[in-house]
Amino acid sequence: MVLVRPGAADPSISEALIRIRGELVADGFDVELLDAQSASAPRPTMDDAGQQAGSAALIGLFLAPDGQAAELWVVDPRTNETLVRQIDTRGEAREHIVEVLAVRAVELLRASLLELLMSSRRSAAPAAAPPPSEVSRQVPRRAERSLDPPRRSMWGVELGGGLLASPGGIGPALLLIARLRVAPPGPIEGRLSLAGLGTAPRVAGPQGSATVQQRFGLVELAALPWPELRLRPRFSVGLGALHVAVDGEASWPYRGVHSAQWAFAADAGAGVEFGIVRRLDVVVEAHALVAHPYPVVRFVETEAARGARPALLGSLSLVGWL
Repeated sequence: MVLVRPGAADPSISEALIRIRGELVADGFDVELLDAQSASAPRPTMDDAGQQAGSAALIGLFLAPDGQAAELWVVDPRTNETLVRQIDTRGEAREHIVEVLAVRAVELLRASLLELLMSSRRSAAPAAAPPPSEVSRQVPRRAERSLDPPRRSMWGVELGGGLLASPGGIGPALLLIARLRVAPPGPIEGRLSLAGLGTAPRVAGPQGSATVQQRFGLVELAALPWPELRLRPRFSVGLGALHVAVDGEASWPYRGVHSAQWAFAADAGAGVEFGIVRRLDVVVEAHALVAHPYPVVRFVETEAARGARPALLGSLSLVGWL
């Protein structure tokens, strides 16, 4: 694949082309930057570039004189089929124009490559199907891969930590979080979440004190309205169980006891997920968890603290896609 850089190109064009090249190389393309001799008109520039390079695709980016708009040209040298897309950056802050130009150009480029691919298949439909090797020479498979979502598997493993607290009740506890994800095609995911093995906050009362251990497990459904974005918002709901264990220490004549309780738990959460590299995401989430019956810490008949009415959880984790 060749990216055409018009002669005496504006610095914004050069910087945008470098960013676009980086995105395409990350998607698996072999990309070459080619300097064209003419910048007076896109068509002569693309024709000159086509004569200099034998490539599966020619891509040119031409900035308007005012620097606020651009044209993206995608040419198939074998068929001379040409797609032209307009990019308008008017209204963007000047310091962000290069970044916006590069992002929109890459998005339009991927869509244009898919359009050329579909057009090539439609034109070849009446004739006998070529052998697979010929198809792979006509349209690089890398172009198809670059249009896939970042994930390469429907299974993922998530590990991280969270801070669980019940406002006005049981104090904050740091918990380890492990999750198993299943993400079929589409904007809906399933998730099995386990949290525990963390710190034990202390509750003080008039007759003594107690440490509280908390752990829970949830089965969740999550919605990702825009799964194709690198920074993806996510919303989830879940059902499961909360386990609370209390170890009491009391002053004489009272006696500290150990008790534990299981409770039904319901959860709702929201957060964002960011793709770091192709198989690794980072996730930041906030959750509200309620339990029934909710746990209560008492000293004799005095209630000292209660939890999960609701409990708030903030978490940070990494997802590895298998």
